Amino acid sequence: MFRARTIGRKLFGHSFDYFLFLRPRQWPILTFQLAVGILCAPAITKIIGSGSHGLLETISWIGLVMAWLAWVVCLNGGTLAFNSAYDRDENDIAYLVQPPLPPHHLALFSFLLMLIGAGLAFLVTPAFGFVTLVCVLMSVIYSHPVTRWKSIPGRDLAINMIGYGGGTTISGLIVGQVVVDSSSIIPDMTGWFLIVGFALLFGSFYPLTQIYQVDTDRKRGDLTLVAALGTRPSLALVIVLGIAAGSFLLAAAVKWNEQGTLGPMLPLLGAIAVWTGMLAVWHHQSNGMDAAAHEKGMYYALTLWAVIDGAVLISRYGFIF
Repeated sequence: MFRARTIGRKLFGHSFDYFLFLRPRQWPILTFQLAVGILCAPAITKIIGSGSHGLLETISWIGLVMAWLAWVVCLNGGTLAFNSAYDRDENDIAYLVQPPLPPHHLALFSFLLMLIGAGLAFLVTPAFGFVTLVCVLMSVIYSHPVTRWKSIPGRDLAINMIGYGGGTTISGLIVGQVVVDSSSIIPDMTGWFLIVGFALLFGSFYPLTQIYQVDTDRKRGDLTLVAALGTRPSLALVIVLGIAAGSFLLAAAVKWNEQGTLGPMLPLLGAIAVWTGMLAVWHHQSNGMDAAAHEKGMYYALTLWAVIDGAVLISRYGFIF
């Protein structure tokens, strides 16, 4: 990573730091999460499940690329950069080790990038544009010093659950319908189970991004959820949210299962069990863990999140095949 940083600065000077603060290391993670929503969209599932090979010819690749740029690069990257513009972290932050000093115009640059993302999203479909624009507003409310919901316990959690967890999923479902020219873009009941499930799952993950930074947040005056509750109570909360998330994701899997077979749901059951078990062990060992160990645990949790994503797709398509 540092080699890429060195090469980037040789080519573009310190302007390359604008790109670094978009935190491209996170793009594959959010791309996969957006793809889960797209692949779970009823219109996409119907085409794949029909056994035909028409998806590649039917899908609008331009719409798909625009949706990815809007959500992953412009909105997500812009959100993280906008937050960094005001945090001015000196220690490691998620997806960026040893961050440089934020460039002078990072806040303006990232805000304009988010607005560009909203514009691209509206070109895909107005519903997706509306969701993206709402998330732009939440990003500003979360980070800007005038509102700074990041420093209000509970509001920081809610805004991330709605934006990253629920917003990414509903955007994927909408985009999945639109890129195959479906007339319906409103999620059905199963879709809402999925949206709520991933919102709760991100609620179970988000405090893990704060634990190893809690001393930095307190020094800066940000009373985040973890800073307010403490590490062990926060981990107890994420266990509860993880169990709730698993319940909704499994409810979606049950709705997909018209034949009543258990097999395709077993990977999801196992993944949720491992997620909950990991958090329980973390809670038990937390008093003896330093910041580096908590940071390592966060990245381990990211790996498990990807496993849950894959298990959701197995539960969606296992019943078809």
